[in-house]
Amino acid sequence: MQTESNFSPLFLLESVRFFIQNNINFFGRLILIMHLAGLLGLCYEPTRWLFESATPFNLTTSIVLLLLAQRKYSPSFWLFVSITFLVGFFIEVIGVKTEAIFGAYNYGKTLGFKILEVPILIGINWVMITFIVNYFISTYFNFLILNSKITLFFKSIFAALLMVMIDYLIEPVAIIHDFWSWENNHIPLQNYIGWFLVALPLCMLFQYSKFEKLNKFAYFLLMAQLLFFGGYNLLMRFFI
Repeated sequence: MQTESNFSPLFLLESVRFFIQNNINFFGRLILIMHLAGLLGLCYEPTRWLFESATPFNLTTSIVLLLLAQRKYSPSFWLFVSITFLVGFFIEVIGVKTEAIFGAYNYGKTLGFKILEVPILIGINWVMITFIVNYFISTYFNFLILNSKITLFFKSIFAALLMVMIDYLIEPVAIIHDFWSWENNHIPLQNYIGWFLVALPLCMLFQYSKFEKLNKFAYFLLMAQLLFFGGYNLLMRFFI
């Protein structure tokens, strides 16, 4: 006989997590297909509006799958997620209000609901990009034979630079599809310097946090981001 506890929200959540974690390749391919469809849909004029409106769904799906694919939760994991969200969101609020961090820019309608002129999804995006980039760096740079503290700091710097590179790929796409816009349509160097200075302490937070880094979905999501934004930039250069 099934007990009532078997139908509790916690039980259902753990069942979903178990299913996702045991089918990582399927969900990884799914996220790649979603990003490829988004790339093609945004580049094709008749369907552009539809895929722009689906951007919040795509980003929300990505972060939900990323969190559910995390093998082990711990207080330090949720502390990383919470701090990264709050820092990412409120640094954008300060940036929009003062123009002192990234330059003069404003958010459009594509990313959905805003608080203090900044979409909530921007805080989520900071969590997602910080996690997947640092997870990649953390797992693929273990060959460095250095003092552990120096190694973690080196990984943090490299991860922050990679995050800036991803922002460089995002910027042209964001402007075209009204994620945000820059004063005089000019992306200042200040933006990339600001990105590095904000990203670095968040990368250090990830690298020095003690939570167990077991999340193979992060690889797929990083590939999907590079496929989408890198592919869009190539199409812009040669076809759009």
